[in-house]
Amino acid sequence: MISGDIYQNQFSEEHMIYYKTFGIQGSKTLVLGSSLGTSSNMWNNIIEDLAQKFFVVTFDTRGHGQSQQLGLQESSVEQYAEDVIEIMDFLNIKSFSYAGLSLGGAIGQMLAIKYPTRVERLILCCTAAKFGEPEFWYNRANQVLDQGLNSILEATKSRWYTPGTTESNAFAQSLLDELLTFDPVGYANTCKAVAKFDVRAQLNEIQCPTLAIAGTEDLSTPVSVMQDLVSHIPNAELIAVSDAAHIGNVEKPEAFKNAILNFA
Repeated sequence: MISGDIYQNQFSEEHMIYYKTFGIQGSKTLVLGSSLGTSSNMWNNIIEDLAQKFFVVTFDTRGHGQSQQLGLQESSVEQYAEDVIEIMDFLNIKSFSYAGLSLGGAIGQMLAIKYPTRVERLILCCTAAKFGEPEFWYNRANQVLDQGLNSILEATKSRWYTPGTTESNAFAQSLLDELLTFDPVGYANTCKAVAKFDVRAQLNEIQCPTLAIAGTEDLSTPVSVMQDLVSHIPNAELIAVSDAAHIGNVEKPEAFKNAILNFA
């Protein structure tokens, strides 16, 4: 743990969203949003370095980690964004930078669209304004409800990482292990929220400086998808990290960490 930092494991009062803080309160705030199938632990490999510069707030999205109980009812990405605002209000933080990966990036887009005065800078990692066709996500939701999360483990592994990563990277494997601890109902409801997410027509409303970080080996949100995303956001730029798949910060922590530090 960082010397002299503030660290909290807490739930926000109203909806009991679980969050953690790192770093010195009063520093510039950076909020981190995680992908579908991961808790805030997804950022553990770079969190301490980020907390040297920022007051970092991470949270477990509904249906994930220690916010699982809130995922047992169907929700929306807009609700996930409102959850972030409630945490910020609870901490008395008026404005913040935000970095999110995949689903976390969807939440970031919604935050910048719905709460433009709150988001100072936006970092969108391995994400999209619409994640394919809704049928895919409804089918995945039905699969995990019928067969459990283990039934999607190998497919998830191949999307999250390049071949061989889990064999050499214990942190990468730990996130897959954590996925199996989640309630299939919460995961399925998150899939349904992703199915309904589509802000393509609203991207031009994002006015804050925006950085997109793509992985060159990302099969879920490839560089071409992120190029299209950036082309519709007025003040956005794109960088591509070589040899990174979907959960890029796990495979290429230095590149993702430095990109965030230099931009936010």
